[in-house]
Amino acid sequence: MQEYYLFTFESTHAAISTEKLLKPAECAIMPVPRFISSSCGISVRIRPDKRKEAEKLFKSGSKLTSADYKYYHIQIGDTGEEIICNQISV
Repeated sequence: MQEYYLFTFESTHAAISTEKLLKPAECAIMPVPRFISSSCGISVRIRPDKRKEAEKLFKSGSKLTSADYKYYHIQIGDTGEEIICNQISV
C-alpha cells in the first residue's frame, strides 16, 4: 500500500503560496482528486518521508487559517485506487 499527504485550498493564491513555502520539502502541485471536493482545483502533495518537514515549514511560515485549507492522508490500494482518505490536522 502506498500513501501521501495532500493540502487542498479555498483559493489558488493559497495553493501557490503554500507550494513555494514547502519547496524545501520537495512537494508537488497536482490537481485535486475527484473524490475530494475543493473550491480551488490545485492541491499540494507531500511524500510520507517529507511529511514532518513539510508540516514544520507550514506551521512556522503559513499565514493561512484552518478555514483556508484542508489536509488529508491518502492511502492507495494495490490496484492503484485511493481507498482511504482521512482529513487530519497539521
